[in-house]
Amino acid sequence: MSSSAASAAPSSRVAQLSTWQVFRAPLLIGLVAAAGLAFGLFGDGLWDGLCWLGLSIPILLSLAYGTRRSRGAKAGTQGAQAGTQDGPL
Repeated sequence: MSSSAASAAPSSRVAQLSTWQVFRAPLLIGLVAAAGLAFGLFGDGLWDGLCWLGLSIPILLSLAYGTRRSRGAKAGTQGAQAGTQDGPL
């Protein structure tokens, strides 16, 4: 193996994340959803509003992340299709 290939290998590796870095956001989203469920049990009025808010945040985050990811996938496939369409055969 050449020295240039050996030196390129470490830079192509993905950075390792700690357990806290991996599970921080899902844990927070789960706690917000659990709080929303608990607020629904406490009473009416303000508690119902807090329940709706707590349960809607995970849904909104899922929609926002899903649309951002699908837009990126569409842009990637359109670029690949544009490169393959050189003209009529």
